[in-house]
Amino acid sequence: MKPSQNHDNEGSERKQLGYKVEIEPQHHVEEEETSNDSTMTVSVSAKGPTDDGSDPYFTEGWQNPGWLATCSLFLVSFGVVGFMFSWGAFQQYYLEHVYGGQTDSFHIAFVGTIAYMLSTSLGLPMGYVIYYIGYRRTMMVGTVLVPLALFLASIANQLWQTALTHGVLLGIGASFCVSATFVLPSQWFIKHRSLANGLGNMGVPFGGICFSPLTQYLLDTLGFRNALRTMGCILFLVFTLATILIRARYPPKPPQYRSTADDTQKSSPLLSIPFILFLVFITLAPFGYLIPFYLMPTYATQALGTSGSLGAAMVSVASASNCISRLVWGYAADRYGEMNILIFTTGISGALTMVLWQLSSTLPMYAIYCILVGFTAAMYMSLMPSIVASLVGMNYLYSGAMLSWMVAAIGGLLGTPVFMKLQASLGWTGAIQIAGASSLFATLCLITARLWVDKRIIHKL
Repeated sequence: MKPSQNHDNEGSERKQLGYKVEIEPQHHVEEEETSNDSTMTVSVSAKGPTDDGSDPYFTEGWQNPGWLATCSLFLVSFGVVGFMFSWGAFQQYYLEHVYGGQTDSFHIAFVGTIAYMLSTSLGLPMGYVIYYIGYRRTMMVGTVLVPLALFLASIANQLWQTALTHGVLLGIGASFCVSATFVLPSQWFIKHRSLANGLGNMGVPFGGICFSPLTQYLLDTLGFRNALRTMGCILFLVFTLATILIRARYPPKPPQYRSTADDTQKSSPLLSIPFILFLVFITLAPFGYLIPFYLMPTYATQALGTSGSLGAAMVSVASASNCISRLVWGYAADRYGEMNILIFTTGISGALTMVLWQLSSTLPMYAIYCILVGFTAAMYMSLMPSIVASLVGMNYLYSGAMLSWMVAAIGGLLGTPVFMKLQASLGWTGAIQIAGASSLFATLCLITARLWVDKRIIHKL
């Protein structure tokens, strides 16, 4: 379905942040809007509907269909990112029982990071896929590809076959799922946008809680082949339900990178200094999040001498803390500003990594670090759509969000392998300090972007 032209909404007043909208109630009418995915009733102004987010849905309460989109995002983040966090258990198993002598931790780490990188870096071409086949059909493709990748990985006998299936094909399938659901809650909410995105992304820590110990148990009892097949069946069911729940408020549009004809006097907001600084931030932020999470089992077993099950339990501990943080920081972001909260949490997580992880010579101390870093390190994933919407506007939300995910994939691809290489040459101390410093430098970039937008220190932003 081709996107409709934007109409002027003279009854609305948009601000750069928050998108405050004032619409006279007597001018509200109901208009049916049909997309490739579903037909739904959308409340619009009598002067014409808009698809830039300036025309709010009539309620942000339980009757808002956006909560179904939020549930769909929850299931996708639960299945995609939650399962990928179990890569640490697979990596250890592959090294010890399958490909021992054929590879090392540096090279095999790329299998897991390639999957994560592809799941987030293909957003721009996926924008055209969504434009032509719709959100739901895009999700259906991913629902087939992800389980297929795991079933093919279960019959792999060589490392390159595992890389193509458990890495490349899994990442491509995950990209279909992520791209189809990631921005949908932001279409429905203004006042509670950060909270809705936080709830949707709570699937990440819930997935970590469930998949890490489950993966370790299946590997120990069934072996990696049947473990992969079992996981494929589980993810197929999860993504099928996510496909059913998808709700899009606006018809899909092709990715937009330049100003429209209505805004020819302005340069693209995607080229603005604050957004470029945010892209630098989002490049570095994954180093401070994915490295601790991916390597919790490895650090627990190699540095602390614990069992594999206890190592997997550290991921569950951090993920449980992360579940709580999505609600707490999502609510705080709606109240005090998304950028303010993201600056605070990222800075704290970097300091925790440089100090507390460095001092974690016992399992109880390391468990405390896992709890605290889980509570602070991952908020860029939840708050990214809200911050991108405030920096570039709703017309550029999809393109801005996908650009952000693409650069975040750099950290996802290089973070763990580079960290393991540094650990092999510098020891855990040097590698840990570099991971923490990445978070602190990312925080500095975000502070600069925030002051560029508004120099008032005590101000919601």
